[in-house]
Amino acid sequence: MTNRWRNRITFWLLCLIPFYCVFLLGQYFGPTWFAVSLMFYAAIYRPLLAIYRLLQLGLIEKNDAWKLFIPFYHTNYTVELWVG
Repeated sequence: MTNRWRNRITFWLLCLIPFYCVFLLGQYFGPTWFAVSLMFYAAIYRPLLAIYRLLQLGLIEKNDAWKLFIPFYHTNYTVELWVG
């Protein structure tokens, strides 16, 4: 397995496993935990993960990283994030 594929799979797992955990929190602890963890995932965790990945790929610069906290801004880089 090449380093590129390893990086892709790592990114996919870092995105999807915590998302699954969000649903488990909702199932076991109720809708309040689900809502709070979903907001944390969408507003903090996912943008930080996208920033790290795009910096690693060299598609953004550090001074533009804050823009990924703008809702739906990461959709400009969807293909690069998931396939790049």
